[in-house]
Amino acid sequence: MLRLSLLILASFAAFNSYAQLEGKSINGQASSEAVQNAGIAQEGELLEELEEYTELEYQLIESSGLLSLSQQVKYSAQHLISLSVDRPDDKTELAQSNNRNTDDNATPEVVINHAQHFAIAKNLSKSWTEEVWQQRLLELVHRIPLETQLRIQQQLSQPMLQAAQRKERAAISVQHSPEYLLYMNKLRQRPPAASRWQLVENLDKQSGFSQLIIQVRAAVNQEIQKQVEGWQPEEFWKNQTRQEVLEFLFYAYRKTPNAELKHIADSFNQAELSQFYRDVYKIIQ
Repeated sequence: MLRLSLLILASFAAFNSYAQLEGKSINGQASSEAVQNAGIAQEGELLEELEEYTELEYQLIESSGLLSLSQQVKYSAQHLISLSVDRPDDKTELAQSNNRNTDDNATPEVVINHAQHFAIAKNLSKSWTEEVWQQRLLELVHRIPLETQLRIQQQLSQPMLQAAQRKERAAISVQHSPEYLLYMNKLRQRPPAASRWQLVENLDKQSGFSQLIIQVRAAVNQEIQKQVEGWQPEEFWKNQTRQEVLEFLFYAYRKTPNAELKHIADSFNQAELSQFYRDVYKIIQ
């Protein structure tokens, strides 16, 4: 469909070139050869602008696991909106709460109404549906030299990293299930050994996972603030987000031996792969 649209655009441009040459021709006529050449040249220039992404570029994005960030935007927006949604049954309680907050010199609660909810979702979708996010990633990968692309794909294709991606995708799919929530409760009540904490924290540090999620949630926060006057995220939301990411990693790798977990973390230190994730972080900003 994209190719068809661009070809139609190219034909329209060629037609415009023809019209311009006719208008400027001496004695009211233009050389048919000149008109044809101008049309072909214009069409060629437009077709050159069509970026054809390679199978390698699609594979690299799939292997990276980064497409799941679009889901994180959706979850974050839904969660934050649900905390401030405008429910008629809550109006009396909200008014009483705001009165108490005013008495205490605290910031009153801000309600997100249906129209604002719709506007937030609509604007976020411009950058964060899976299709749009994939396109943004493809544009990034396309600018990477082929030799570097091949090295990154080779690094991502390591069996251990592929297994890690499958574990994380599986964890994302059950993130709001009773099983996941039960595990979180147990994790908080009975924290694992300090050595295990260190391994998970190192995995997060090397992969930059929590930094990516924090950046994604910052984008959601900014959009809500644009639409809802006076809305502010929780004071320590970044610390809370990082804690949630660490707990997620504990769940995803709950059956992964320490030695394997260390090897996965070390894999993210490879120069090309590390730079790639840093570049992704930049395009989220």
